[in-house]
Formats: sequence, structure tokens, C-alpha cells
Amino acid sequence: MLRLDDSIFEYALYDVFNAVGAQAGTAVDLQTLRDQWRSTGLRHTDLYVALDLLTTAESLVAVGPQVWALTADGASRARALGAVAAPTMADQVARSVLKLIRERVPAGAAGPRHPVGRRGVTTRVRVRTSTRLGGA
Repeated sequence: MLRLDDSIFEYALYDVFNAVGAQAGTAVDLQTLRDQWRSTGLRHTDLYVALDLLTTAESLVAVGPQVWALTADGASRARALGAVAAPTMADQVARSVLKLIRERVPAGAAGPRHPVGRRGVTTRVRVRTSTRLGGA
């Protein structure tokens, strides 16, 4: 299994915030982040890892349930990463890994999901959970 460095998740989330045009203090809800996160090629659960990393680093603040906003430092870092003219070695490595991951994701899987498909997944999870609880 491929283990990715935390910086890959951070770069990907900064890319997501740049893609949605977030500025310091602009609230962005989880659904918007999820829809854009799919284009990174990373797993859905990695979004939560990235959110936690940036919140811990004080680049991001939770402004409500499932709503986040970039801090001034976070917005500055997002702009810097988005407009790097002379990337460092870490920038180049992170960008190469993200590019490789994106290339491995099928074209149709990178777009936003339709709500109907998401409801089916939720139903399956509930069935699995209730089965486990009933058998314990």
C-alpha cells in the first residue's frame, strides 16, 4: 500500500480552496469541498485528514458544523502554492505525486457525484452497521 506524506494532503486541499476561489474568512461547506476533492484523485477519507492537518496548523478554522474558512495565513499559503514560479523540491515532489494519482483515476470518477448515488452508499453503510450491531 502506498503511504503518502501529510504534505500531499495539504497541497491537495490548498488546490481545492484555490479551485473554489476561497479567500480568508470565506466559508466553504463540506459538500463543496467533497465535490472538488474528487478531482484530486485522493480517497474521500483523505479529505478529513487534510482538513484536520490544516486546522491543527491554524491555516483553517471550523466556522460551523461541516463548514470551514481559511485564516489569513492559510489564504496566503494557498495563494503562494497556487502561483509558485520557482517551486522548491518539496513542491515539485508533491505536485508530481498528485499528478500521478490523478492520472490513475478514471475520467468519469473525477467529477461530482449525483445525489442519488450518494444515497445508495449511505443506505448500504446503514445496513452493514445495523448487521454488526445485531450480531454482537
